[in-house]
Amino acid sequence: MKKISMTMALLIAGFYLQAQQVRFGVKAGANLSSLTEYDYLLTGYEDASLDYKVGFNAGVFSQIFINKNWGLETGLYFTQLGGQDRERDLNEDYRLRANASYLQLPVSVFREIRLPGKVRLYPALGAYAGYGIAGKIKSSGHINNIDISQEQDYFKDFARRFDVGATAGIQVGLDNFLFGAAYDQGVVRVNSQKVNWEENGYNSNFKLTVGYLF
Repeated sequence: MKKISMTMALLIAGFYLQAQQVRFGVKAGANLSSLTEYDYLLTGYEDASLDYKVGFNAGVFSQIFINKNWGLETGLYFTQLGGQDRERDLNEDYRLRANASYLQLPVSVFREIRLPGKVRLYPALGAYAGYGIAGKIKSSGHINNIDISQEQDYFKDFARRFDVGATAGIQVGLDNFLFGAAYDQGVVRVNSQKVNWEENGYNSNFKLTVGYLF
């Protein structure tokens, strides 16, 4: 993870040195995250799927143009990931919510496409590195009359802190505003205890953002 972060930092520094234009901005938006196919153990015989939950992201970013059409976008973001599950039937009535906060450093290559009316499109593809800073897993309710209510530290009791993944998205530029949609897919296992016979957890996140370029 440290080698990946160093490589990304050197790449960014190299682009800054060659840049024809650099613009800075702020960005914020909503997340819809999950841990893909991972099943979190609730009791000795019952699992919960950490499916999609809503969170938010916010941070600062820069666009580094290498030539007229191509550039690099990077930044530093606070982002909320994790997942949740809710079941209500005759034998099960519980809720599980996993909230994880990360600092995330993305690096994406983009192309600027100019459209009529001063509209700009920015399709982008890249990678990110993340570090978990805080989180909780909370469960409440019961399964077959067994109380499963508890609270755990996300990174101390369940997850590894470092995350790496791929990111792809598109932004629409209108004057100084950017409206974006993107998808992040982690490639590093989240759960610290590896699961051999079932699916391990990987961060998955759809996000919508609004940014402003100064």
